[in-house]
Amino acid sequence: MSCRRHCRHPHSHVLRPDDSNIGVLGEVAPIVKEGIIKKGSESAALHKGLVVDPRDILLEKPRFGAFHGTDLELILRSRGIDTIIVTGIATNVCCETTAREATVRDFRVFFLSDGTTTFDIGDVSAAELKRATCATLRFIFAQVLTVDEMIRKISVATRSVVALQAS
Repeated sequence: MSCRRHCRHPHSHVLRPDDSNIGVLGEVAPIVKEGIIKKGSESAALHKGLVVDPRDILLEKPRFGAFHGTDLELILRSRGIDTIIVTGIATNVCCETTAREATVRDFRVFFLSDGTTTFDIGDVSAAELKRATCATLRFIFAQVLTVDEMIRKISVATRSVVALQAS
């Protein structure tokens, strides 16, 4: 696993201002038709607290997964990246979709259980949704870890690479 700063790909879920790429999403989710993820809207913007490095690649995704309708796979493969770490909002929608898309494209996937969050849907709590999503992903699609477990894994991998380079 190679961990380099330029591998970060912050992204936001956005639709074109003219709705030309809204598709059936606008029919299924009225809130989308109202503009919640329209390019330029505050709700589609990156979080103000996120520090975006000039080397970061900003990716705008027109659907729930980060691979569909984007050049993310090309960007990752051209850099020799074969592993992704999934964090973000919503655990059971965008994050899960991205993890599944990555797996079927033969990327290794780390899904951070406490690095994602979601919301209640009807009478199903956010905690229940998160638990079910992590169980499904753990079964066949991803290695599900906590943020601390991932940091330890990266630290071990980094020390191993440094040791190899020193010998």
